[in-house]
Amino acid sequence: MKQKTWPDRSDGIRFTAFPLSKPNDNEENIRLPRRSNIGSKPPLTSPTDGPNFSALPFDILTKIAASFNFPNLLAASLVCRSWRDGLRPLREAMVLLRYGKRFKHGRGGVRRNLDKALDSFLKGVACGSTLAMVDAGLIYWERGLKEEAISLYQKAAILGDPAGQCNLGISYLHAQPQNHKEAVKWLYQASIGGHVRAQYQLALCLHQGHGVHRNLHEAAKWYLKAAEGGYVRAMYNASLCYSSGIGLSQSRRHARRWMRRAADRGHSKAQFEHGLALFSEGEMMKAVVYLELATRSGETAATHVKNVILQQLSAPARERALLLADNWRALPSSR
Repeated sequence: MKQKTWPDRSDGIRFTAFPLSKPNDNEENIRLPRRSNIGSKPPLTSPTDGPNFSALPFDILTKIAASFNFPNLLAASLVCRSWRDGLRPLREAMVLLRYGKRFKHGRGGVRRNLDKALDSFLKGVACGSTLAMVDAGLIYWERGLKEEAISLYQKAAILGDPAGQCNLGISYLHAQPQNHKEAVKWLYQASIGGHVRAQYQLALCLHQGHGVHRNLHEAAKWYLKAAEGGYVRAMYNASLCYSSGIGLSQSRRHARRWMRRAADRGHSKAQFEHGLALFSEGEMMKAVVYLELATRSGETAATHVKNVILQQLSAPARERALLLADNWRALPSSR
């Protein structure tokens, strides 16, 4: 696969409850005055002493819960009868969302049908689900209906959905004309919400100075944040940051670790560079495996180095290395 992760030379300069008080030791000796029980009545507790969850207006409740996933939505529905009734449309949206994904991906015994998938997602949108807004927006975007997609992303983003915020930010980067400031604004909102793809895209904007002042230190921080969250392209860029000492303290050990993590998750350039590093260390068998994987993913530069190493290996070793490449499976990631 071809990934553009590191900015090109043309993109700019190279990486030149209540707190409990501590009891007092003397409190044991304090004696409270005795109170007569004659004619006294037990204290009355009012049902309004605690928070009255049922008083929350339905429109506010549904806005708060619009981006909830099914487990959180189910838990919120159990708070009280009023919430159970108020959140019924969002629970119905979850069913529609499930049907939509089945049609989108051709799962659950149904054939892939994007029209039926979109219809289910739009019904979920009518119920107020931001998850459905994002999925419907994705189909619109794939069909070239970018205005409809952006409209749905905006609704989801305003309701606090990190995926909607991320997609809205990326949409502004690809819009004509581009709107880098709005893109950075929404990517930042999604990033602080923990969305790893948004963190990576925000790092690219900071790296290239799009919509924000160029800041390599902040860019490296967000690359590393996204890498720690499992985003493969960010792992590769974090490795380059450590290797060059740009934005992060230079560390060969950290650079190698992140490069290998990216390679083990299918990043072709990382597989090529990790293969070269293994070759330089004399790890011929391992080097061949990673270089073969990189070659199969389209890294043509890896082919020559791989062939040179293969000539130095015995026939059984060559067969073993290629068999390892055939049986290789990428580790899970957030892509």
